[in-house]
Amino acid sequence: MKTKVFGNTSKVMKKAVGCMVVAGVLLALGRPAYGQASETEMRAFRIPPANGYAQTKNFSYVGDYGYYLVPPSSSPGTGSGATDYKYVRYTGVSGKKVWIYGAWGTTSIPAATASTDACQHAHSSYGVWGKYQFGFLSGWIFLGGGGMSGKRDAQGRCVLSTDNPLKTTDSRFGWGKEFLNFDFSSNTIFKELVIGVLSNTHGWGSCTVPSGFKACHEPSWAIAYTLR
Repeated sequence: MKTKVFGNTSKVMKKAVGCMVVAGVLLALGRPAYGQASETEMRAFRIPPANGYAQTKNFSYVGDYGYYLVPPSSSPGTGSGATDYKYVRYTGVSGKKVWIYGAWGTTSIPAATASTDACQHAHSSYGVWGKYQFGFLSGWIFLGGGGMSGKRDAQGRCVLSTDNPLKTTDSRFGWGKEFLNFDFSSNTIFKELVIGVLSNTHGWGSCTVPSGFKACHEPSWAIAYTLR
């Protein structure tokens, strides 16, 4: 599905029980332990980000792309504020069709056991902002994103999706789209795109936690490419 932006260049703008247990733990730990921003919270993030850009990529030709693993390793963390996300800046988007999304990185998600399933404790979210210039007007606008949580598919594989059981408990666990695409081929208003990504775990993860509840910020993929 194609996402339309500034139409016609003039409009600027295991399981239910397991899920309940997860939600209960997170609620008991308080808001920061969600580790994943809601759509409303993400819309309020300030761009350019206060913590800067992990990577910058210029699209110099149609067919160019930029895939980045950010951060490259995990660390203890429960926050979901703007500076907990890692950002990649893409320039040279004018005159191109751009596909862009964030995704779970390289951390292996363990197989389910009789007592627990790490899959439903794995989350990933991303947001995309566009820098526009229209006459004397310029600025940044939130273009969309998605919040995803893990679920098992028919083959037993853990896949992160916006459509998952946890989203009925709290919408931050499942919202938006799993990827976005924009047609800037005849729309030169937008000059840049920025994507912010965060993947996180609760109760497990590849980080080393000094003490207490295990929660990690895991590596994420920031992916964007251009096509005709």
